[in-house]
Amino acid sequence: MAKYNSLVPDVEIENVAEDFKNALRIEQYRLGKLALYFPAGLRWAYLPLSAIESVEGTHRNVTAGHCVTVTERKPAVEFKTAVGSFRFDLEKQANLQKVLDAIGK
Repeated sequence: MAKYNSLVPDVEIENVAEDFKNALRIEQYRLGKLALYFPAGLRWAYLPLSAIESVEGTHRNVTAGHCVTVTERKPAVEFKTAVGSFRFDLEKQANLQKVLDAIGK
């Protein structure tokens, strides 16, 4: 049985296993009706949607190569809460829009 740890210590959700089971898979993450799930080794950390104060689409730059360097721009989503910021690093731009539409903040 998987274990789930809240990233916001004061905010726990009931039936976290049920929410996770029905969550939408977006790359390596899961998006449920009550929380966002991040892989954390053999466990899952979750960010309750009720704890999110704001969400913003952003990007990161990935640099590779030695002789000829290449920089690629990849999408990301940043979530701000009372305890700090959390980030989804994504591979596809379409997944960025899926997350933003689902959160709706």
